[in-house]
Amino acid sequence: MRMMIMGAMRLTPGVLALMALVGQVLPAAADEACEARIRAMFDGGPLDPFVRPAHEYTNTVSAADGTEKYRFLVRMVSPVQSVAGIVGQGPFSMVIGSDSWTGPSIDGPWTAANNALPEDHMAHQRSLHEQQTANLERMSCEGMVDLDDAPHDVVRFFTKTDPNPDMGDAWFGSDHRVFIDPETNRVMRWEMTQFVNSFSDGVSDDRHVLVYRYDDAIRIERP
Repeated sequence: MRMMIMGAMRLTPGVLALMALVGQVLPAAADEACEARIRAMFDGGPLDPFVRPAHEYTNTVSAADGTEKYRFLVRMVSPVQSVAGIVGQGPFSMVIGSDSWTGPSIDGPWTAANNALPEDHMAHQRSLHEQQTANLERMSCEGMVDLDDAPHDVVRFFTKTDPNPDMGDAWFGSDHRVFIDPETNRVMRWEMTQFVNSFSDGVSDDRHVLVYRYDDAIRIERP
């Protein structure tokens, strides 16, 4: 029967061209769907920091050979309401709106700091997010990958900010690989590497691994 079917379908130049076109169109369509999906995640989805629930994360920074350099501890209610510092090294900083404080631990006590934040910090953060959304490149969807014995949806992309004329046209960018819990639609792990910026030469192979924990009880309030 197979021989009869192959005999009935003559592999003319036109048929071969059509087969080649289909082979190109299907991956292209899949790529477009993946890119549209990732862009949507930046607008009200898991990659949008303005809708992310209150959370805490550790950011372990390692050299290319795997040697740990330091570890950040961060609590965040919103992009302009956070506490962050390097574990075991120096003070922590608390930011609320455009005001900031410093303290010896993630729980304070807090002392007002000289303010170097933009006057409209929220607008500044939104602008950075919009730039990173517009500058998305090299997007891919890996599908489900096991993380802590549970399947997670994994996406990859590169993005960067625009040159900032108020800061000498400074910009920065990196590669990202993000693990998303399909049941909660929340980011659980965020990996970054291949860092580039306007104020240093070359590409940094340092690796940042952010591990998230969500807690509605987290509060960050003015002292």
